[in-house]
Amino acid sequence: MSQEAARKCVKCGGKTVRKRMRPGRTIRYRNMNALAVPEDIPIPTCSRCHAEYIDAETAAVLEEALRAAYRRALQQRARQAIDIVTSHISQRRLELLLGLSQGYLSRLRAGAGNPSPELVSHLALIAHDPAVRLQELERYWAHPDGLPEHPAAAAAYLR
Repeated sequence: MSQEAARKCVKCGGKTVRKRMRPGRTIRYRNMNALAVPEDIPIPTCSRCHAEYIDAETAAVLEEALRAAYRRALQQRARQAIDIVTSHISQRRLELLLGLSQGYLSRLRAGAGNPSPELVSHLALIAHDPAVRLQELERYWAHPDGLPEHPAAAAAYLR
């Protein structure tokens, strides 16, 4: 990287803003509060107060890298949740409960698919307490009308 002139930091007033690469940075991206920023992406940063300044050029590079990192994070989280849940139920039965096509979870576990954030969220909730959540799903789909309308009746129904 060529040596560039330092810019003035708006936050601390120091003339110490240069493009810097460093490990351990995170950023909010879509529904993830802390997605790891690839450490090889230079971001204009103040060396004194560590304020980061995302310009248009940096934003374009960052968006492409974050999109790929987000997709990998979803794939990893889906694999982890599938492994936990399928210790309690077969993959095929889980696919049926979630309305997924046959073999879809196998493809996700193999890294061959891109799960939606919604599916990863559902899998995460089920994986939090698989025995209870799977039983709740089984009861919900077994009932002809879904949940009863009254909240107290719905809570009792799911127990």
